[in-house]
Amino acid sequence: MKLFYILNIVLFLVLPLQSVAQVETVGVDSITIDTTIQVDSIALDTVTLSQSTTNEDEPLEQVVPWQFHAPLGADVTASDSTLRWQIWPDWTHKLNRKPGVITYRMGTSLRSNAVQRFAHEPRYQKLYWEGVPLNDPISGNLNWALIPQHKIDKVYSEDKGTYHRTSFYLNQYYLNKPLSRLIYSESKFSNRDLEFEVSHNLSQKTNITLSYWDRRAGGEYRNSQVTGRQIYVKGSHHLGDRRYIKLNYINNNLQVGRPFGYLTGDLRTFHFDHYRADPSESSGNSRGINNLFALNFYQRSADSTKATDNLHAGIFHRKIQRTLEYSADSTSYNIRTGGLNVRKWLDIGSFLELEGGTQYEHYFPKKSGLSPLSINSWGKLTADGKAVLRAGSFLNLVGDAEITLRTDGFQNYRLQAGAEIVFGKLHLSPSISSGTLMPTPQQLYWQSDIFQGTNDLENEEIQEGSVELSYNFSKESRIGARVQHKEIGNGVMVGADSTFANMENYGSQSATAFLNLDSKSFEINSSATLHQFTDSFLNPIGSIPMQNDPRLWIKGGVYWKGYLFDRATYVKAGLSGMMAPFQYQADHYQPQLDYWQPMSVDQELPAYNRLDVDISARVRSIMFVMRFENVLDDVNQLGYFETAQYPMSQRRFIFGVRALFRN
Repeated sequence: MKLFYILNIVLFLVLPLQSVAQVETVGVDSITIDTTIQVDSIALDTVTLSQSTTNEDEPLEQVVPWQFHAPLGADVTASDSTLRWQIWPDWTHKLNRKPGVITYRMGTSLRSNAVQRFAHEPRYQKLYWEGVPLNDPISGNLNWALIPQHKIDKVYSEDKGTYHRTSFYLNQYYLNKPLSRLIYSESKFSNRDLEFEVSHNLSQKTNITLSYWDRRAGGEYRNSQVTGRQIYVKGSHHLGDRRYIKLNYINNNLQVGRPFGYLTGDLRTFHFDHYRADPSESSGNSRGINNLFALNFYQRSADSTKATDNLHAGIFHRKIQRTLEYSADSTSYNIRTGGLNVRKWLDIGSFLELEGGTQYEHYFPKKSGLSPLSINSWGKLTADGKAVLRAGSFLNLVGDAEITLRTDGFQNYRLQAGAEIVFGKLHLSPSISSGTLMPTPQQLYWQSDIFQGTNDLENEEIQEGSVELSYNFSKESRIGARVQHKEIGNGVMVGADSTFANMENYGSQSATAFLNLDSKSFEINSSATLHQFTDSFLNPIGSIPMQNDPRLWIKGGVYWKGYLFDRATYVKAGLSGMMAPFQYQADHYQPQLDYWQPMSVDQELPAYNRLDVDISARVRSIMFVMRFENVLDDVNQLGYFETAQYPMSQRRFIFGVRALFRN
């Protein structure tokens, strides 16, 4: 009934009374309707805002929409134009379909789901929003649910060698009239999302945006329900043609049922009956609060032919709180941080590009009876620089370096060198790196009833090498392969005695083959990813602290897209599937620590497959997005696992609607 009621309201407010031709893209030569300006396609077009936006006595001005500088050498892995056509319950669902990615999901979205990205384990991945780090400052864990994914403009991916970095920027609005968006999706059990966003230009150069996102998931198995919200506020203002300021505030609040896994017995014979499956903890739960306030300043060149900025600077404040309650123990930490950052890009002629930045953040944990931390406060300073030398028409040389100093005496560094070699449509990208990673505060200073940190841990020592070879048919279509080997010395993990310790050396290897074809009417993608932990190549010892069975994932998808009903609607529909043909051991999740590690005594996951059907259709200002998920469930398998003891969701239908209201 709720779904029927909301659908009727949207249809009444938005759908036209007569057939109207569907426009696929909005031109930017003159903005006469409310829209999100896509800065990658506007070049140096200007926007003249009408009198309806401002006081009638205020003279009209032309505004060049702001274009944020991308990290040097980064790949664009997602954009607003690609995200709008499908439903992603959380970001790991999108990453699940990417080449080189193996996901570790726990059956319910919005949990601390994680991914293996090529040779990088979950603990070697970092997330940044416009230069501000979003990883947990205690555990270092990356929570992908923090991303405001319906507001994404660009997502950038960088392989830094010792770790993988993801950065994202959000949409910018330039409006003649107020703009509102309604986003709703629902499926069975407790899965429901409702987001409402409003944006308005107070003047020709000033915009404010506010959104509220109610999020609910789980409910299929006992104690699996997740409830939460995300509040987002943004204010932006152009300080003339060259300078721009933006105020960001985001609040994430999640209440998560923590079953600590389910009593599955042998995974190969588990019944996948949610009525009979018993959780290990029937009342375990956690609450996470993540607040971020940031004031950012941007500047671009005095050269009026350049719309992209070359200087970012900002101050930010974060508050992170996590409380866990379960039968054996209860822990809680509440930490505030304050920081500042600056980043500069510089072009020297046409042959050299430079990028450099520095960031300082200080951490102030709040003491309480449940706090497991034995440290009062600390600070961390990071400086990095990158250079791209255009040595010829077919060769770019890349150098990257980073150093981090922490006030408790730890420090780490990273050095990376690579090349980009182009022979016509053939691209070759080799890279090598070396560095260290310091232990996290949790690994050093955690003292709870169950787990203990070790304050004399040594830095992890990492050497890495990778190469990618691809043939590009066009900008969006290519075929290729990527291999990566990563050596980890003194890797820090939780041992059998529940204490953090440095482990023996081991290697992490990944090989991926991929194909992407994108035409006017069809999209085809496929990939095969093989990952394996191995003995160290540089310092072999004959054994490693985790299983060395290979993990093989094969993925593929095919989609048709085009106009229907005399161009009244634009439709994209198709299939996406994957299979893991051999059993393997996934990484292990410790809910007490909110921490993933490959060393585990968990059972191996049985072989499994998955197939989804996606359909999306746009009619003027409304878009319907549907997914029939895991359609082969109970056909050729009863269910499947991506993480031991956490059964994945059964077959379900997800319905979503996205509506745009102008004025």
